Amino acid sequence: MKHAAAKTWKAILADTDNDSVASIHGCMQSFGYDTERVRDPEAIVSALNGRTRAVVIASASLPELDAAQLCRDLRAAAPNVYVLFLLDGDTREAIELAFEAGADDVLSKSIGEAELHARLSLATRVVALEDDRNRMHGEGALLAEISVNTTLHSRRYLEVELGRELDRARRFAHPVGVLLAQAQRGDLDERMVRAYGELLCEHLRCRVDWVARYGDRSFAVVLPETTLDGAARVALRLQASLDGDAMRSVGLPLLLRTNIGVCAFDRASTLDLPSPQSLLAGAEAQLLFATREGFGRIARGYPKAH
Repeated sequence: MKHAAAKTWKAILADTDNDSVASIHGCMQSFGYDTERVRDPEAIVSALNGRTRAVVIASASLPELDAAQLCRDLRAAAPNVYVLFLLDGDTREAIELAFEAGADDVLSKSIGEAELHARLSLATRVVALEDDRNRMHGEGALLAEISVNTTLHSRRYLEVELGRELDRARRFAHPVGVLLAQAQRGDLDERMVRAYGELLCEHLRCRVDWVARYGDRSFAVVLPETTLDGAARVALRLQASLDGDAMRSVGLPLLLRTNIGVCAFDRASTLDLPSPQSLLAGAEAQLLFATREGFGRIARGYPKAH
């Protein structure tokens, strides 16, 4: 995307640390964003000032910050907003809390200039993609554009698009499967977790299956037109593909293992109208069961009615 295309977009930086804000502010301005700095959580939403396209970078250590409420308020005010939390450290707990609150990505205050530029460039491309998607009327054109421009999607994208997949599944009586793949063992930093997600993508159907970040070390794999049996076969194939050579090729620890929870909506499912939340909850329950059994395990089952 050309930087000039972002000129009408808004970037909001919320932090009390002048040093961390300075480099991010300069980077966003280089992309052409209308960049504004605020110092407290209450000012973030009002700073949108009616804009529907924005990137918000907020320090997770802001006083009186309710991260989950902030994400809800931002998305209610601006449907096309990309939220990043700025972390004092990249500990597993801090990253997990940020994603659970609804963040699209996280940044460490100690991040290098080159990676900062790359990650903010990704945020810009995602906002551009979301903006283009809102102008599209054909679902086929939408899916093709997404496949070309990005491989790993955000948690928010997962929740919205999985609902649309289920709508299509019900309309045309097609199945849909979901895997939750979680990296087990090994000390992984954020770059390694992303490499792990990209590795999953390499072994899926191009422009059909898609992958989204789900948690700290986990990814959701959505498999349109795939039954529970078919999804279980995909899970077995993914595990077999993630061998030592594959790990080594992307710099991942050789001891890393993958546990996978498998869930699906198909003709054999006892739940007629699953929601995205119930399907994901079913996959999460199966992942928990697999994890209790040890490393490198797969568990499968249908979603349960609540």
